[in-house]
Amino acid sequence: MMRQACALAAGLLALAAAACVPLPDPRETGAVVTDKGQPAPVATAVPLRENVALQGSGVASTRDEHGELAVDTEMIRRALDGDPDTFWNSHQFAPQWFSVQLDDFYLVDRIQLTVTQSPAGPTTHEVWLRDVTGVATLHKRFRNVYTEDGQTLDVQVDPPRNLNEVFVFTVQSPSWVAWREVNVFGTLSGHADGEENRARVELVPAAAGLERPVQVTHAGDGSGRLFVVEQKGRIRILRDGVINELPFLDISGQVSCCGEQGLLNVAFPPEYAVKRHFYVSYTDVDGHTVISRFITLADSDRADPESEEVLLVIEQPERSHNGGALAFGPQDGYLYIGSGDGGRPGRHAERAQDLSNLLGKILRIDVESGARPYGIPPSNPFTGNDGIRDEIWAYGLRNPWGFSFDKETGALYIPDAGHASREEVNFQPAASTGGENYGWYAMEGNRCFESTSLPCRAAEYTMPIATYSRPMGCVVVGGAVSRGTRAPHLRGVFVYADFCNGMVWALERPDPDVEGAWQNRLLFDAPFPVSSIGEDEEGNVYVVGYGDGSIYLMSEGQLAEGGTPRSKRAQAYCQQCRQAISWSD
Repeated sequence: MMRQACALAAGLLALAAAACVPLPDPRETGAVVTDKGQPAPVATAVPLRENVALQGSGVASTRDEHGELAVDTEMIRRALDGDPDTFWNSHQFAPQWFSVQLDDFYLVDRIQLTVTQSPAGPTTHEVWLRDVTGVATLHKRFRNVYTEDGQTLDVQVDPPRNLNEVFVFTVQSPSWVAWREVNVFGTLSGHADGEENRARVELVPAAAGLERPVQVTHAGDGSGRLFVVEQKGRIRILRDGVINELPFLDISGQVSCCGEQGLLNVAFPPEYAVKRHFYVSYTDVDGHTVISRFITLADSDRADPESEEVLLVIEQPERSHNGGALAFGPQDGYLYIGSGDGGRPGRHAERAQDLSNLLGKILRIDVESGARPYGIPPSNPFTGNDGIRDEIWAYGLRNPWGFSFDKETGALYIPDAGHASREEVNFQPAASTGGENYGWYAMEGNRCFESTSLPCRAAEYTMPIATYSRPMGCVVVGGAVSRGTRAPHLRGVFVYADFCNGMVWALERPDPDVEGAWQNRLLFDAPFPVSSIGEDEEGNVYVVGYGDGSIYLMSEGQLAEGGTPRSKRAQAYCQQCRQAISWSD
Protein backbone atom coordinates (compact mmCIF):
# COMPACT_ATOMS: atom_id res chain seq x y z
CA MET A 1 0.00 0.00 0.00
CA MET A 2 2.85 2.40 0.87
CA ARG A 3 4.69 1.69 -2.40
CA GLN A 4 1.49 2.29 -4.40
CA ALA A 5 0.86 5.59 -2.65
CA CYS A 6 4.43 6.73 -3.27
CA ALA A 7 4.32 5.81 -6.92
CA LEU A 8 1.13 7.75 -7.43
CA ALA A 9 2.51 10.76 -5.59
CA ALA A 10 5.70 10.69 -7.62
CA GLY A 11 3.71 10.78 -10.80
CA LEU A 12 1.94 13.94 -9.66
CA LEU A 13 4.66 16.07 -8.15
CA ALA A 14 8.12 15.65 -6.73
CA LEU A 15 7.18 17.01 -3.33
CA ALA A 16 4.63 14.30 -2.79
CA ALA A 17 7.20 11.65 -3.67
CA ALA A 18 9.62 13.07 -1.14
CA ALA A 19 6.89 13.02 1.48
CA CYS A 20 6.71 9.21 1.24
CA VAL A 21 10.36 8.65 2.21
CA PRO A 22 10.53 6.26 5.19
CA LEU A 23 10.47 8.05 8.49
CA PRO A 24 13.71 8.45 10.50
CA ASP A 25 14.48 6.35 13.53
CA PRO A 26 11.97 7.41 16.20
CA ARG A 27 14.73 7.51 18.82
CA GLU A 28 16.48 10.34 16.97
CA THR A 29 14.90 13.24 18.77
CA GLY A 30 15.26 16.89 17.85
CA ALA A 31 14.74 20.24 19.52
CA VAL A 32 11.63 21.55 21.18
CA VAL A 33 9.64 24.22 19.39
CA THR A 34 8.03 26.52 21.91
CA ASP A 35 4.60 28.10 21.60
CA LYS A 36 6.34 31.19 20.23
CA GLY A 37 7.42 29.12 17.23
CA GLN A 38 11.16 29.38 18.03
CA PRO A 39 13.55 26.42 18.38
CA ALA A 40 14.61 25.70 21.94
CA PRO A 41 16.88 23.17 23.67
CA VAL A 42 15.54 19.71 24.34
CA ALA A 43 13.15 19.88 27.28
CA THR A 44 14.61 18.42 30.46
CA ALA A 45 12.14 19.70 33.05
CA VAL A 46 9.66 17.13 34.32
CA PRO A 47 6.02 18.27 33.79
CA LEU A 48 4.35 19.21 37.04
CA ARG A 49 1.18 17.32 36.17
CA GLU A 50 0.40 13.84 34.83
CA ASN A 51 -0.19 13.02 31.17
CA VAL A 52 -3.97 12.67 31.26
CA ALA A 53 -4.12 11.80 27.55
CA LEU A 54 -3.20 8.23 28.59
CA GLN A 55 -6.62 7.82 30.19
CA GLY A 56 -8.47 9.35 27.28
CA SER A 57 -9.35 8.26 23.75
CA GLY A 58 -8.69 9.66 20.32
CA VAL A 59 -10.38 10.35 17.02
CA ALA A 60 -8.59 11.43 13.87
CA SER A 61 -9.36 12.14 10.25
CA THR A 62 -8.62 9.56 7.57
CA ARG A 63 -10.08 8.24 4.33
CA ASP A 64 -11.78 4.92 3.68
CA GLU A 65 -11.11 2.48 0.86
CA HIS A 66 -13.28 4.59 -1.44
CA GLY A 67 -11.33 7.76 -0.72
CA GLU A 68 -14.15 9.28 1.33
CA LEU A 69 -13.54 11.24 4.52
CA ALA A 70 -13.74 9.02 7.59
CA VAL A 71 -12.50 8.85 11.20
CA ASP A 72 -9.87 6.67 12.87
CA THR A 73 -10.47 5.54 16.46
CA GLU A 74 -8.05 2.60 16.60
CA MET A 75 -4.64 3.40 15.11
CA ILE A 76 -4.73 6.78 16.84
CA ARG A 77 -3.91 5.03 20.13
CA ARG A 78 -0.31 4.76 18.90
CA ALA A 79 0.12 8.49 19.57
CA LEU A 80 -1.57 8.31 22.97
CA ASP A 81 0.28 5.39 24.54
CA GLY A 82 3.28 7.25 25.98
CA ASP A 83 5.66 5.31 23.73
CA PRO A 84 7.67 7.48 21.26
CA ASP A 85 8.63 4.35 19.30
CA THR A 86 5.05 4.08 18.00
CA PHE A 87 3.24 6.71 16.00
CA TRP A 88 -0.03 7.49 14.26
CA ASN A 89 0.02 8.22 10.54
CA SER A 90 -2.95 9.57 8.60
CA HIS A 91 -1.43 8.44 5.27
CA GLN A 92 -2.83 11.69 3.95
CA PHE A 93 -1.50 15.14 3.23
CA ALA A 94 -2.85 18.17 5.08
CA PRO A 95 -5.38 19.28 6.03
CA GLN A 96 -5.95 16.60 8.68
CA TRP A 97 -7.06 16.67 12.30
CA PHE A 98 -6.33 14.77 15.51
CA SER A 99 -8.56 14.92 18.61
CA VAL A 100 -7.65 13.87 22.14
CA GLN A 101 -10.87 13.28 24.05
CA LEU A 102 -10.21 13.19 27.77
CA ASP A 103 -12.19 10.86 30.03
CA ASP A 104 -13.18 13.75 32.33
CA PHE A 105 -12.57 17.46 32.79
CA TYR A 106 -8.97 18.30 33.67
CA LEU A 107 -7.21 21.50 34.61
CA VAL A 108 -4.65 21.50 31.79
CA ASP A 109 -1.52 23.65 31.84
CA ARG A 110 0.64 22.11 29.09
CA ILE A 111 0.40 20.20 25.82
CA GLN A 112 3.25 18.54 23.92
CA LEU A 113 3.02 17.40 20.30
CA THR A 114 5.89 15.21 19.10
CA VAL A 115 6.35 15.40 15.34
CA THR A 116 6.68 12.54 12.87
CA GLN A 117 7.72 14.06 9.58
CA SER A 118 9.80 13.39 6.47
CA PRO A 119 10.98 15.49 4.78
CA ALA A 120 11.58 18.32 7.23
CA GLY A 121 10.09 21.66 6.37
CA PRO A 122 7.59 24.37 7.30
CA THR A 123 4.31 23.26 8.81
CA THR A 124 1.23 25.01 10.14
CA HIS A 125 -0.78 23.57 13.01
CA GLU A 126 -3.65 24.90 15.11
CA VAL A 127 -4.31 23.79 18.69
CA TRP A 128 -7.94 24.07 19.82
CA LEU A 129 -9.20 23.64 23.38
CA ARG A 130 -12.75 22.62 24.29
CA ASP A 131 -13.67 23.58 27.81
CA VAL A 132 -16.64 23.25 30.15
CA THR A 133 -18.71 25.67 28.07
CA GLY A 134 -18.86 23.12 25.26
CA VAL A 135 -17.16 25.56 22.89
CA ALA A 136 -13.74 24.91 21.34
CA THR A 137 -11.55 27.98 20.92
CA LEU A 138 -8.35 28.56 18.98
CA HIS A 139 -5.55 28.55 21.55
CA LYS A 140 -2.37 28.49 19.47
CA ARG A 141 -1.39 28.66 15.81
CA PHE A 142 2.06 27.45 14.76
CA ARG A 143 2.34 29.25 11.44
CA ASN A 144 4.99 28.09 8.96
CA VAL A 145 7.18 26.66 11.72
CA TYR A 146 10.14 24.59 10.51
CA THR A 147 9.80 21.09 11.97
CA GLU A 148 11.55 17.76 11.58
CA ASP A 149 11.05 14.27 12.86
CA GLY A 150 11.34 13.99 16.64
CA GLN A 151 10.77 17.65 17.42
CA THR A 152 8.28 18.64 20.08
CA LEU A 153 5.82 21.49 19.81
CA ASP A 154 5.38 22.75 23.34
CA VAL A 155 2.15 24.58 24.15
CA GLN A 156 1.74 26.36 27.47
CA VAL A 157 -1.79 26.89 28.78
CA ASP A 158 -1.47 29.83 31.13
CA PRO A 159 -3.61 30.20 33.10
CA PRO A 160 -4.60 26.53 33.15
CA ARG A 161 -7.89 25.69 31.43
CA ASN A 162 -10.63 23.25 32.46
CA LEU A 163 -10.78 21.00 29.37
CA ASN A 164 -12.15 17.74 28.04
CA GLU A 165 -10.73 17.89 24.49
CA VAL A 166 -7.56 18.97 22.72
CA PHE A 167 -8.02 19.26 18.95
CA VAL A 168 -5.04 19.60 16.60
CA PHE A 169 -5.65 20.73 13.04
CA THR A 170 -2.75 20.50 10.60
CA VAL A 171 -3.24 23.12 7.93
CA GLN A 172 -0.15 22.42 5.84
CA SER A 173 2.81 20.04 5.91
CA PRO A 174 5.39 18.74 3.39
CA SER A 175 4.62 15.14 4.40
CA TRP A 176 1.72 12.99 5.41
CA VAL A 177 0.23 14.21 8.69
CA ALA A 178 1.45 12.05 11.58
CA TRP A 179 2.27 12.31 15.30
CA ARG A 180 4.58 10.30 17.55
CA GLU A 181 2.97 11.43 20.77
CA VAL A 182 0.33 13.89 21.89
CA ASN A 183 0.64 14.54 25.62
CA VAL A 184 -1.79 16.57 27.71
CA PHE A 185 -0.67 17.47 31.21
CA GLY A 186 -3.23 18.29 33.88
CA THR A 187 -5.09 17.30 37.01
CA LEU A 188 -8.68 16.21 37.53
CA SER A 189 -10.72 19.35 38.11
CA GLY A 190 -14.05 18.09 39.39
CA HIS A 191 -15.86 21.02 37.76
CA ALA A 192 -17.66 19.51 34.76
CA ASP A 193 -20.59 21.93 35.02
CA GLY A 194 -18.42 25.00 34.53
CA GLU A 195 -20.19 27.03 37.22
CA GLU A 196 -16.88 28.24 38.61
CA ASN A 197 -16.10 29.98 35.31
CA ARG A 198 -19.40 31.78 34.87
CA ALA A 199 -19.43 35.54 34.92
CA ARG A 200 -21.83 37.18 37.34
CA VAL A 201 -24.59 38.47 35.12
CA GLU A 202 -28.12 39.60 35.84
CA LEU A 203 -30.78 39.81 33.14
CA VAL A 204 -32.83 42.96 33.68
CA PRO A 205 -36.14 43.01 31.76
CA ALA A 206 -36.18 46.01 29.43
CA ALA A 207 -39.29 45.38 27.33
CA ALA A 208 -42.01 42.79 26.74
CA GLY A 209 -44.96 42.23 24.45
CA LEU A 210 -43.00 42.36 21.18
CA GLU A 211 -43.80 40.10 18.23
CA ARG A 212 -40.93 37.99 16.90
CA PRO A 213 -38.14 40.49 17.73
CA VAL A 214 -34.92 39.82 15.80
CA GLN A 215 -32.74 42.86 16.52
CA VAL A 216 -32.20 45.60 19.08
CA THR A 217 -29.97 48.58 18.29
CA HIS A 218 -29.61 52.34 18.64
CA ALA A 219 -29.43 55.35 16.33
CA GLY A 220 -26.30 56.94 17.79
CA ASP A 221 -28.17 60.23 18.16
CA GLY A 222 -27.92 60.68 21.93
CA SER A 223 -31.66 60.17 22.42
CA GLY A 224 -31.31 57.06 24.56
CA ARG A 225 -33.85 55.25 22.40
CA LEU A 226 -33.62 51.59 21.46
CA PHE A 227 -34.96 50.38 18.12
CA VAL A 228 -36.39 46.86 18.02
CA VAL A 229 -36.97 45.10 14.70
CA GLU A 230 -39.99 42.80 14.55
CA GLN A 231 -39.68 40.15 11.88
CA LYS A 232 -43.13 40.65 10.40
CA GLY A 233 -42.23 44.15 9.24
CA ARG A 234 -42.25 46.72 12.02
CA ILE A 235 -39.58 48.69 13.89
CA ARG A 236 -40.59 49.67 17.42
CA ILE A 237 -39.06 52.34 19.68
CA LEU A 238 -38.22 51.55 23.29
CA ARG A 239 -37.67 54.57 25.50
CA ASP A 240 -37.19 54.41 29.28
CA GLY A 241 -38.69 50.93 29.42
CA VAL A 242 -41.80 51.85 27.46
CA ILE A 243 -42.57 50.76 23.90
CA ASN A 244 -44.14 53.48 21.77
CA GLU A 245 -47.65 52.61 20.71
CA LEU A 246 -47.04 53.68 17.10
CA PRO A 247 -44.21 51.91 15.26
CA PHE A 248 -41.21 53.84 13.98
CA LEU A 249 -41.66 52.06 10.64
CA ASP A 250 -44.27 49.61 9.39
CA ILE A 251 -43.71 47.92 6.02
CA SER A 252 -45.51 44.68 6.88
CA GLY A 253 -47.41 44.71 3.60
CA GLN A 254 -44.25 44.32 1.52
CA VAL A 255 -42.40 41.79 3.67
CA SER A 256 -42.37 37.99 3.38
CA CYS A 257 -42.35 36.36 6.80
CA CYS A 258 -41.28 34.17 8.52
CA GLY A 259 -38.74 31.33 8.85
CA GLU A 260 -35.49 32.98 7.83
CA GLN A 261 -37.31 35.72 5.97
CA GLY A 262 -38.83 38.99 7.10
CA LEU A 263 -37.72 42.45 8.17
CA LEU A 264 -34.36 41.50 9.62
CA ASN A 265 -32.14 44.51 10.33
CA VAL A 266 -31.95 48.27 10.60
CA ALA A 267 -28.76 50.36 10.52
CA PHE A 268 -28.34 54.06 11.22
CA PRO A 269 -25.51 55.95 9.49
CA PRO A 270 -22.96 58.14 11.28
CA GLU A 271 -24.50 61.55 12.11
CA TYR A 272 -28.02 60.15 11.77
CA ALA A 273 -29.43 63.00 13.85
CA VAL A 274 -28.45 65.38 11.04
CA LYS A 275 -29.00 63.13 8.03
CA ARG A 276 -32.34 61.70 9.24
CA HIS A 277 -32.30 58.63 7.03
CA PHE A 278 -31.56 54.99 7.77
CA TYR A 279 -31.27 51.59 6.10
CA VAL A 280 -33.14 48.31 6.39
CA SER A 281 -32.78 44.76 5.14
CA TYR A 282 -35.89 42.73 4.41
CA THR A 283 -37.32 39.92 2.29
CA ASP A 284 -39.78 41.17 -0.32
CA VAL A 285 -42.93 39.39 -1.49
CA ASP A 286 -40.95 37.62 -4.21
CA GLY A 287 -38.57 36.15 -1.62
CA HIS A 288 -35.56 38.32 -2.48
CA THR A 289 -33.36 40.35 -0.12
CA VAL A 290 -33.84 44.12 -0.38
CA ILE A 291 -31.55 46.81 1.03
CA SER A 292 -33.42 50.14 1.20
CA ARG A 293 -33.12 53.65 2.53
CA PHE A 294 -35.98 55.39 4.40
CA ILE A 295 -36.41 58.95 5.67
CA THR A 296 -37.39 60.02 9.19
CA LEU A 297 -40.33 62.43 9.53
CA ALA A 298 -40.33 65.68 11.46
CA ASP A 299 -41.54 63.59 14.38
CA SER A 300 -38.28 61.78 15.11
CA ASP A 301 -40.22 58.80 16.43
CA ARG A 302 -41.77 58.14 13.01
CA ALA A 303 -40.37 57.26 9.59
CA ASP A 304 -42.08 57.68 6.23
CA PRO A 305 -42.88 54.23 4.74
CA GLU A 306 -43.48 55.90 1.35
CA SER A 307 -39.94 57.30 1.23
CA GLU A 308 -38.30 54.01 0.35
CA GLU A 309 -35.35 54.09 -2.01
CA VAL A 310 -34.27 50.59 -3.03
CA LEU A 311 -30.48 50.35 -3.23
CA LEU A 312 -29.82 46.68 -3.81
CA VAL A 313 -31.83 43.53 -4.51
CA ILE A 314 -30.15 40.14 -3.97
CA GLU A 315 -32.08 37.37 -5.70
CA GLN A 316 -32.54 34.39 -3.42
CA PRO A 317 -32.92 30.86 -4.81
CA GLU A 318 -34.36 29.49 -1.55
CA ARG A 319 -36.21 30.61 1.55
CA SER A 320 -33.20 29.77 3.73
CA HIS A 321 -29.73 31.21 4.28
CA ASN A 322 -30.75 34.71 3.24
CA GLY A 323 -28.50 36.56 5.70
CA GLY A 324 -29.79 40.07 6.31
CA ALA A 325 -27.47 41.69 8.85
CA LEU A 326 -26.41 45.34 8.38
CA ALA A 327 -23.75 47.43 10.13
CA PHE A 328 -21.76 50.57 9.46
CA GLY A 329 -18.01 50.23 9.85
CA PRO A 330 -16.91 52.39 12.80
CA GLN A 331 -13.66 53.38 11.07
CA ASP A 332 -14.63 53.75 7.40
CA GLY A 333 -18.34 54.65 7.54
CA TYR A 334 -19.25 52.12 4.83
CA LEU A 335 -22.29 49.84 5.00
CA TYR A 336 -21.53 46.16 5.52
CA ILE A 337 -24.14 43.60 4.47
CA GLY A 338 -24.31 39.93 5.43
CA SER A 339 -25.57 37.63 2.68
CA GLY A 340 -26.24 33.90 3.11
CA ASP A 341 -25.39 31.29 0.52
CA GLY A 342 -29.02 31.05 -0.59
CA GLY A 343 -29.64 27.34 -0.25
CA ARG A 344 -28.75 23.89 0.91
CA PRO A 345 -25.57 21.92 0.17
CA GLY A 346 -25.61 20.23 -3.21
CA ARG A 347 -27.84 22.90 -4.68
CA HIS A 348 -26.57 26.40 -4.00
CA ALA A 349 -23.92 26.21 -1.30
CA GLU A 350 -20.98 26.42 -3.70
CA ARG A 351 -22.05 29.97 -4.49
CA ALA A 352 -20.25 31.08 -1.32
CA GLN A 353 -16.99 30.39 -3.19
CA ASP A 354 -18.21 31.95 -6.45
CA LEU A 355 -17.07 35.58 -6.66
CA SER A 356 -19.39 36.35 -9.57
CA ASN A 357 -22.43 36.51 -7.26
CA LEU A 358 -23.29 38.13 -3.93
CA LEU A 359 -24.38 35.00 -2.02
CA GLY A 360 -22.40 33.71 0.97
CA LYS A 361 -20.52 36.98 1.37
CA ILE A 362 -19.93 40.07 3.45
CA LEU A 363 -20.52 43.06 1.16
CA ARG A 364 -19.20 46.60 1.64
CA ILE A 365 -20.78 49.52 -0.19
CA ASP A 366 -20.74 53.31 0.05
CA VAL A 367 -24.26 54.62 0.69
CA GLU A 368 -23.38 58.03 2.12
CA SER A 369 -21.35 59.66 -0.68
CA GLY A 370 -24.34 60.64 -2.79
CA ALA A 371 -23.70 58.03 -5.51
CA ARG A 372 -26.89 56.34 -6.69
CA PRO A 373 -27.87 53.69 -5.92
CA TYR A 374 -24.56 53.29 -4.09
CA GLY A 375 -20.83 53.60 -4.62
CA ILE A 376 -18.04 51.05 -4.44
CA PRO A 377 -15.29 51.86 -1.94
CA PRO A 378 -12.04 52.08 -3.92
CA SER A 379 -10.30 49.96 -1.28
CA ASN A 380 -12.63 46.97 -1.72
CA PRO A 381 -10.41 43.93 -2.36
CA PHE A 382 -11.81 42.86 -5.75
CA THR A 383 -12.58 46.22 -7.33
CA GLY A 384 -11.86 46.26 -11.05
CA ASN A 385 -11.46 42.47 -11.46
CA ASP A 386 -13.39 41.06 -14.39
CA GLY A 387 -16.01 38.51 -13.43
CA ILE A 388 -15.93 39.45 -9.73
CA ARG A 389 -18.55 41.58 -7.98
CA ASP A 390 -17.01 44.81 -6.71
CA GLU A 391 -19.24 44.82 -3.63
CA ILE A 392 -17.59 41.75 -2.07
CA TRP A 393 -15.55 42.36 1.07
CA ALA A 394 -15.18 38.74 2.27
CA TYR A 395 -16.60 35.39 1.20
CA GLY A 396 -16.92 31.68 2.00
CA LEU A 397 -19.78 32.12 4.50
CA ARG A 398 -22.96 30.11 4.95
CA ASN A 399 -25.28 32.49 6.79
CA PRO A 400 -23.49 35.29 8.70
CA TRP A 401 -26.37 36.33 10.92
CA GLY A 402 -25.61 38.97 13.50
CA PHE A 403 -22.05 40.03 12.69
CA SER A 404 -20.86 42.96 14.77
CA PHE A 405 -18.08 45.51 14.98
CA ASP A 406 -16.18 46.38 18.12
CA LYS A 407 -16.84 50.13 18.06
CA GLU A 408 -13.66 50.82 20.02
CA THR A 409 -11.15 48.76 18.04
CA GLY A 410 -12.87 48.36 14.66
CA ALA A 411 -12.51 44.56 14.74
CA LEU A 412 -15.31 42.53 13.17
CA TYR A 413 -16.87 39.37 14.67
CA ILE A 414 -18.79 37.12 12.26
CA PRO A 415 -20.90 34.27 13.67
CA ASP A 416 -21.68 31.87 10.83
CA ALA A 417 -24.31 29.13 10.87
CA GLY A 418 -23.15 25.58 10.27
CA HIS A 419 -24.80 22.86 8.24
CA ALA A 420 -25.26 19.75 10.34
CA SER A 421 -22.20 19.46 12.58
CA ARG A 422 -20.65 22.75 13.70
CA GLU A 423 -21.35 26.40 14.37
CA GLU A 424 -18.54 28.93 14.23
CA VAL A 425 -17.44 32.46 15.07
CA ASN A 426 -14.95 34.22 12.80
CA PHE A 427 -12.77 37.23 13.57
CA GLN A 428 -11.52 39.94 11.24
CA PRO A 429 -8.97 42.35 12.75
CA ALA A 430 -9.42 46.07 12.28
CA ALA A 431 -6.34 46.20 10.06
CA SER A 432 -7.88 43.81 7.53
CA THR A 433 -7.95 44.92 3.92
CA GLY A 434 -10.70 42.43 3.09
CA GLY A 435 -10.71 39.47 0.75
CA GLU A 436 -10.81 36.77 3.43
CA ASN A 437 -12.19 33.38 2.43
CA TYR A 438 -13.83 31.76 5.46
CA GLY A 439 -13.97 28.35 3.85
CA TRP A 440 -17.61 27.37 3.32
CA TYR A 441 -18.52 25.12 1.50
CA ALA A 442 -15.21 23.30 1.76
CA MET A 443 -15.03 23.59 5.56
CA GLU A 444 -17.53 23.59 8.39
CA GLY A 445 -16.09 24.99 11.60
CA ASN A 446 -12.53 23.76 12.01
CA ARG A 447 -12.92 20.61 9.89
CA CYS A 448 -13.19 19.84 6.21
CA PHE A 449 -16.83 19.48 5.19
CA GLU A 450 -17.71 15.87 4.40
CA SER A 451 -20.39 16.45 1.76
CA THR A 452 -18.64 18.68 -0.71
CA SER A 453 -17.40 18.54 -4.26
CA LEU A 454 -14.84 21.26 -3.52
CA PRO A 455 -11.24 20.54 -2.48
CA CYS A 456 -10.42 21.49 1.11
CA ARG A 457 -7.58 23.99 0.78
CA ALA A 458 -7.35 24.97 4.43
CA ALA A 459 -4.14 26.96 3.95
CA GLU A 460 -6.09 29.40 1.77
CA TYR A 461 -8.88 29.98 4.29
CA THR A 462 -9.26 32.23 7.31
CA MET A 463 -10.11 29.82 10.10
CA PRO A 464 -12.67 30.54 12.83
CA ILE A 465 -11.73 31.38 16.40
CA ALA A 466 -14.52 29.42 18.10
CA THR A 467 -16.72 26.50 17.17
CA TYR A 468 -19.21 24.16 18.83
CA SER A 469 -20.93 21.02 17.65
CA ARG A 470 -24.48 19.78 17.30
CA PRO A 471 -26.63 18.66 18.99
CA MET A 472 -25.54 21.05 21.76
CA GLY A 473 -27.33 23.79 19.82
CA CYS A 474 -28.71 24.46 16.39
CA VAL A 475 -27.44 27.80 15.13
CA VAL A 476 -25.09 30.51 16.36
CA VAL A 477 -26.41 34.08 16.56
CA GLY A 478 -24.68 37.33 17.38
CA GLY A 479 -23.55 39.52 18.58
CA ALA A 480 -22.15 42.59 20.31
CA VAL A 481 -18.93 43.63 22.04
CA SER A 482 -19.62 44.81 25.56
CA ARG A 483 -18.30 48.34 26.16
CA GLY A 484 -20.89 49.73 28.56
CA THR A 485 -20.97 50.47 32.27
CA ARG A 486 -23.69 48.04 33.31
CA ALA A 487 -21.35 45.04 33.10
CA PRO A 488 -17.83 46.47 33.43
CA HIS A 489 -16.38 43.02 34.15
CA LEU A 490 -17.31 42.03 30.59
CA ARG A 491 -15.72 45.01 28.89
CA GLY A 492 -14.22 44.08 25.53
CA VAL A 493 -15.74 40.59 25.26
CA PHE A 494 -17.87 39.48 22.31
CA VAL A 495 -21.27 38.26 23.48
CA TYR A 496 -23.05 35.69 21.31
CA ALA A 497 -25.59 32.90 21.71
CA ASP A 498 -27.22 29.80 20.29
CA PHE A 499 -30.75 30.33 19.04
CA CYS A 500 -32.13 26.97 20.13
CA ASN A 501 -30.69 26.18 23.54
CA GLY A 502 -30.50 29.73 24.88
CA MET A 503 -26.84 29.56 25.89
CA VAL A 504 -25.19 32.99 25.92
CA TRP A 505 -21.40 33.09 25.87
CA ALA A 506 -18.58 35.62 26.19
CA LEU A 507 -15.61 35.24 23.84
CA GLU A 508 -12.38 37.10 24.51
CA ARG A 509 -8.65 37.18 23.83
CA PRO A 510 -6.86 38.42 26.95
CA ASP A 511 -3.73 39.40 24.99
CA PRO A 512 -4.70 41.00 21.65
CA ASP A 513 -1.08 40.81 20.49
CA VAL A 514 -1.07 36.99 20.63
CA GLU A 515 -2.53 35.10 17.69
CA GLY A 516 -4.98 32.61 19.17
CA ALA A 517 -5.36 32.28 22.97
CA TRP A 518 -9.12 32.82 22.66
CA GLN A 519 -11.18 31.93 25.73
CA ASN A 520 -14.90 31.32 26.12
CA ARG A 521 -17.17 31.72 29.13
CA LEU A 522 -20.78 30.70 29.60
CA LEU A 523 -22.70 33.71 30.89
CA PHE A 524 -26.10 32.11 31.37
CA ASP A 525 -28.72 29.76 29.95
CA ALA A 526 -31.69 31.83 28.80
CA PRO A 527 -35.10 30.10 29.25
CA PHE A 528 -36.15 31.25 25.78
CA PRO A 529 -34.87 31.16 22.19
CA VAL A 530 -32.34 33.96 21.59
CA SER A 531 -32.59 35.54 18.14
CA SER A 532 -29.80 38.12 18.54
CA ILE A 533 -27.59 40.14 20.85
CA GLY A 534 -27.58 43.94 20.54
CA GLU A 535 -26.28 47.06 22.22
CA ASP A 536 -27.27 50.59 23.16
CA GLU A 537 -25.28 53.74 22.42
CA GLU A 538 -23.22 53.39 25.59
CA GLY A 539 -22.20 49.85 24.66
CA ASN A 540 -24.42 48.02 27.14
CA VAL A 541 -25.52 44.63 25.83
CA TYR A 542 -29.08 43.36 25.35
CA VAL A 543 -30.46 39.87 24.75
CA VAL A 544 -33.38 39.50 22.35
CA GLY A 545 -35.90 36.84 23.38
CA TYR A 546 -37.53 35.61 20.19
CA GLY A 547 -39.99 33.23 21.79
CA ASP A 548 -41.21 35.40 24.66
CA GLY A 549 -41.06 38.72 22.78
CA SER A 550 -38.85 40.38 25.37
CA ILE A 551 -35.65 42.41 25.56
CA TYR A 552 -33.24 41.99 28.46
CA LEU A 553 -30.34 44.17 29.60
CA MET A 554 -27.22 42.36 30.76
CA SER A 555 -25.99 43.81 34.02
CA GLU A 556 -23.40 42.86 36.61
CA GLY A 557 -25.04 40.83 39.32
CA GLN A 558 -25.47 37.32 40.63
CA LEU A 559 -24.95 34.17 38.63
CA ALA A 560 -27.81 33.92 36.15
CA GLU A 561 -29.76 30.72 36.67
CA GLY A 562 -30.62 28.52 33.71
CA GLY A 563 -33.48 26.58 35.33
CA THR A 564 -32.85 23.13 33.77
CA PRO A 565 -29.68 21.25 32.87
CA ARG A 566 -28.20 22.26 29.56
CA SER A 567 -28.49 18.82 27.95
CA LYS A 568 -32.23 18.72 28.69
CA ARG A 569 -32.64 22.35 27.64
CA ALA A 570 -31.05 21.65 24.27
CA GLN A 571 -33.40 18.74 23.65
CA ALA A 572 -36.43 20.72 24.76
CA TYR A 573 -35.73 23.93 22.90
CA CYS A 574 -34.10 22.81 19.67
CA GLN A 575 -37.22 21.12 18.34
CA GLN A 576 -39.42 24.05 19.40
CA CYS A 577 -37.08 26.63 17.89
CA ARG A 578 -36.58 24.85 14.60
CA GLN A 579 -40.33 24.79 14.20
CA ALA A 580 -40.57 28.49 15.01
CA ILE A 581 -37.81 29.63 12.65
CA SER A 582 -35.62 27.56 10.38
CA TRP A 583 -32.26 29.26 10.93
CA SER A 584 -30.45 25.95 10.70
CA ASP A 585 -32.07 24.46 7.59
